[in-house]
Amino acid sequence: MFLYHNVIEDDNNLSISPQRVLKEGLNLKTATRWYSRGANCFPELTDRFKPVNLPEWIDFKVAFGADLKPYQKPYFRFPVFSEKILVFNMDISSDLFAHIEDIYDGGRGYLVKGLSSKEDLIKEYWKSMNTLADYLKHKPYNNPEVYIFDQVPAKLIDYIE
Repeated sequence: MFLYHNVIEDDNNLSISPQRVLKEGLNLKTATRWYSRGANCFPELTDRFKPVNLPEWIDFKVAFGADLKPYQKPYFRFPVFSEKILVFNMDISSDLFAHIEDIYDGGRGYLVKGLSSKEDLIKEYWKSMNTLADYLKHKPYNNPEVYIFDQVPAKLIDYIE
């Protein structure tokens, strides 16, 4: 099985060349920032509601996103290489992001009407956590958000144009 990562060379004015990734591997510094990062919408709440006894490697400060299918060319492709890959429900991330947008909209509540509170959404987000293997076996939700908590070695990465 392969995972995929979009190539965006000028990502928010941060130049990340494919050659750099093919030399250094994929990690937080070489990964595209395009991916949703629901866990980082409200990091203080994410930390506060983090389940106890999770392995130390589950640290969103080092995690980056991937896809289960290619989104658009160009992209990087690499095999599943680590157990440090988790899947969360992206629909919850979208609802969390609506709370961010509401702040920029002046906090009027139009964008979050009918949504759960940020706190409840973060709790649900943590409950949605699955290992990649468990997610693929059961597919408990349709919109996966894949996080990699480990560096992808350069030798495993293919650049697909």
